[in-house]
Amino acid sequence: MKHFIAAIVVAACLFLWAKEGSAVLLEENCGTTRRIPRRIRRVVGGRNAERYSNPWAVLVLGENDIVCSGSLITSRFVLTSASCLFASPKQVVLGEYDRNCTRKDCLNNRQVMDVDRQIVHPKYGYDQISNNDIALLRMAKEVEFSDYIRPICLPVGRRFGNNIRDFKAVGWGKTDSGEISMILQTATLELLKPVLCSRKFGKVIDKSQICVGSMTSDTCNGDSGGPLSALKKYNKTQRVFQFGIVSYGSSFCTGLGVYTRVQHFMGWILKTINENINDTVRQVP
Repeated sequence: MKHFIAAIVVAACLFLWAKEGSAVLLEENCGTTRRIPRRIRRVVGGRNAERYSNPWAVLVLGENDIVCSGSLITSRFVLTSASCLFASPKQVVLGEYDRNCTRKDCLNNRQVMDVDRQIVHPKYGYDQISNNDIALLRMAKEVEFSDYIRPICLPVGRRFGNNIRDFKAVGWGKTDSGEISMILQTATLELLKPVLCSRKFGKVIDKSQICVGSMTSDTCNGDSGGPLSALKKYNKTQRVFQFGIVSYGSSFCTGLGVYTRVQHFMGWILKTINENINDTVRQVP
């Protein structure tokens, strides 16, 4: 029954997005936290995230202990980068914060879910750093939302959030020490002109991508697929929306980074979820 209802919701969102360009929510229960941080802190150069501030942050586990990141967007789907699929994701960890924590409360709030379907954007090229760096992971079963596990909002409206200049990135990637972080890290990044990233990486940054950066912090190895987000008012309520996905950056994890622009792919996201809601649907290669 839940799957049937979800399919209707996704279809309705797709219709509204295409016909009206208005902002609607994929998950009504998205983008809120038990305790909103008093300020978004500025994961190389980042700091420990606050415990309840990112219940949508997903740790993606692949072969040979390769780690990347993602975001929970519905009770069944995780949004990540296509490049994350190089790790052959087998499981996702929800409600994670401190990977070393073995206390009862940590174990009770942490959920490890098997991945039963990996869906990469059909125009992504595995042979090189490419545009269309976006993918969906379907969990083997639905997850129940809690203070520790909750979906992030997606900007379904075409022009929703165009005035945002400061974003937050989170992940368990490498820190200043060069080691993968055990505690979820957060960093604040600024929207920059696409030409700056084009010059830096020798690639044209188009409307499907976002160029962001900071003098003090950056995402790094292990953060690939993680969310770039911002607080935005929706129906008089402050919610966290995801606007980007960590794609690629400097090999030294400093300065500038390129992120997949989520709004550009909302049609594909909604269509793909709708096509893969039921277990009987064949996996998209």
